[in-house]
Amino acid sequence: MIDAIARASRDELDIRTVSRRKKDALFALAARVSVLSDQARGARAALARAAASERRKPLKAGLEIAATGADAETLDRGLAAAAPRPRSDPGAELEWLLVRSGLRGIASYEHYSVIMRRMTAFLGLEYYDKAEAWLSERARRRRARSESLVVPGELPDVIRMLAMDKRNLERALRASGRDIAAAALAGCPEESVDLARPLYARIGAAALEDDAAHLRSRLSGDEIAQAQAAFLEVVRNLEESGELRMGPEDELTADPAFVASLTKAVLSLDSSLLKGAFRAAEGTLVATAMQGMEPEAHDRILETLSKKDINRILDAIDDADPLPRRAVQGAGKELAARLFEAAAASKAPRSVLERLAAVRDWES
Repeated sequence: MIDAIARASRDELDIRTVSRRKKDALFALAARVSVLSDQARGARAALARAAASERRKPLKAGLEIAATGADAETLDRGLAAAAPRPRSDPGAELEWLLVRSGLRGIASYEHYSVIMRRMTAFLGLEYYDKAEAWLSERARRRRARSESLVVPGELPDVIRMLAMDKRNLERALRASGRDIAAAALAGCPEESVDLARPLYARIGAAALEDDAAHLRSRLSGDEIAQAQAAFLEVVRNLEESGELRMGPEDELTADPAFVASLTKAVLSLDSSLLKGAFRAAEGTLVATAMQGMEPEAHDRILETLSKKDINRILDAIDDADPLPRRAVQGAGKELAARLFEAAAASKAPRSVLERLAAVRDWES
């Protein structure tokens, strides 16, 4: 998007003739308009107040029009009178293009991060990183965990199941559209938003979370429930068309036979081998594999480790989502392969190697 808009602006004027000082000033203006767009969500009076104190003529005129609730086309017609004469002043032309873009975003109820991106795109690619840093810092400062209010329903469980294969959750979110997805998530616990966030780039994830928090304070429970029903209908349609597959209930738990075999293999290892192998293993791998073990195996592993390694693994377990059978067994097989190598190097008894090999070579 950045390159396309910058290229479009160059078709109308040569931004290279605009000074760095002017561009920096326009970047600050873009930031101010983006903050204003955020303040004006659901409160158009903020636009009228801003217009009353604004000195820049194009922005003042546009804010006055936007405050009336005008759409983007009406805004364009109103701003036409404030447009500078072509080729008269490149800096003024660039400012007008930038302001027009930002105000159209406000009129279309776009998120402030999208508006910031659109406006700074006119300044050229060199401002991309600067805009990224500004948005990241604003998202970091304003992020707050929402209250635990939840609209009763099955959506949180459905999102948890979809997240077991990230492609399924991504497909459902995109098919439902940003507005429905954000409104549906507004009634979900924070866990649901956290599962959706990784499917977007950093700024997009912050925008989705921000939209959900905003809609939670603006929509009634019935409106959120309607959005959740619409999201669930999208999921059902995708499932019926074969575009996503929700696994049956028994796929959410590990195979009992696999659990028994992995547990027995871990219990058969001596403390020194366990200590070395689990201290070297990644926390996420161990946390996932431990979902396929009996509690006695957990105790056996943890009792051999230092407090630091125990905390590392327990933190990974706390952060881990419940995973489908194939993921747990995959991690268990990988862990068994590493344990086999360590056991073979330490000349462990043949019976121990056979148990580990059986888990390593397990066929689902």
